[in-house]
Amino acid sequence: MTPAASSVVLTTPVRDASAWTGEQLRRGPEDWVWNLSPATLAEVDRALASVRRAGRPLESVTRADFALPSLTAEFSRIAAELEEGRGFVQIRGLDPARYDADDLAVIFWGVSAHLGTAISQNARGDLLGYVRDEGRDMSDGRTRLYQTSLRQRFHTDIGADVVGLCCVRPAREGGLSLVASSAAVYNAMLERYPCLVGVLYDRFNLDWRGEQPPGEQGWYSEPVYAWHEGNLSCRFSATLIESAQRVSGEPLTPVQREALQRVEELAEELCIQVAFRPGDLQFISNYRVLHDRTAFSDDGDRERGRLLYRVWLTLPGARSLPPEWGGRARGGIARQSG
Repeated sequence: MTPAASSVVLTTPVRDASAWTGEQLRRGPEDWVWNLSPATLAEVDRALASVRRAGRPLESVTRADFALPSLTAEFSRIAAELEEGRGFVQIRGLDPARYDADDLAVIFWGVSAHLGTAISQNARGDLLGYVRDEGRDMSDGRTRLYQTSLRQRFHTDIGADVVGLCCVRPAREGGLSLVASSAAVYNAMLERYPCLVGVLYDRFNLDWRGEQPPGEQGWYSEPVYAWHEGNLSCRFSATLIESAQRVSGEPLTPVQREALQRVEELAEELCIQVAFRPGDLQFISNYRVLHDRTAFSDDGDRERGRLLYRVWLTLPGARSLPPEWGGRARGGIARQSG
């Protein structure tokens, strides 16, 4: 059996800005949306043109190469919102009719560089990823859900402080973006299922899906929630926890299954659907927010099907992380040869 986590269990509800519910957000303004001004859009165009003239590889482009002086103060506020506030933001205003897919990749990378440092998100070492249906099957132990058209289920990404997404093309049908506060889910667990809260501090096995660091076993173990230095943080993926049984040989207990089920049910109840339009950029804290994407269908043409770009970012000045997570939360996925 895996050892219990050492973290102290938080027994009182979270009362800060991270503990929002979808019902509360639906009653108010969409103040998680940052709308780009005409002046900023002009800066974006100049920065894009400068990068294009230089002919540099995208992943070598720095924030200095993609200058956005009108957003200097805004980037600080966005970073604070991700780390200390609601935990997600949407940047809107890019007209997808004005930019091709390659242009959007450069813009997304340039904006992301102002927030943090990109790290590897798969065994190929990709810093800019593609979220699309690749026709892969989850029965293949190396497939991850983002490579399929299946519902992703509520989860946090496993390797960075923040996941960033850029919508290039929506699906013909489905593929809706859902977000839920992991603190609000925790508060509801305390209120409705207090006997299960402590279970979420115990270590669960998670499947590396074939992308484990060289020489390591095919799964790792960590708690879902941790209370550390005044911060409640969450790392959750029922999909990876369930599939880890295949590689570890250690089945989930009935109480563990119930705890996972309740987290998913509460995330569904407390979430909000966020409109994700072509050209939108979305940034989500992997410690404060659970996110999901509904199943989708396209017309069978990959060149026209749903496509999102993705980055995993580490943020300067981000919270101290609990030792139970063993450095995986910011380590990305180790690049593998071959």
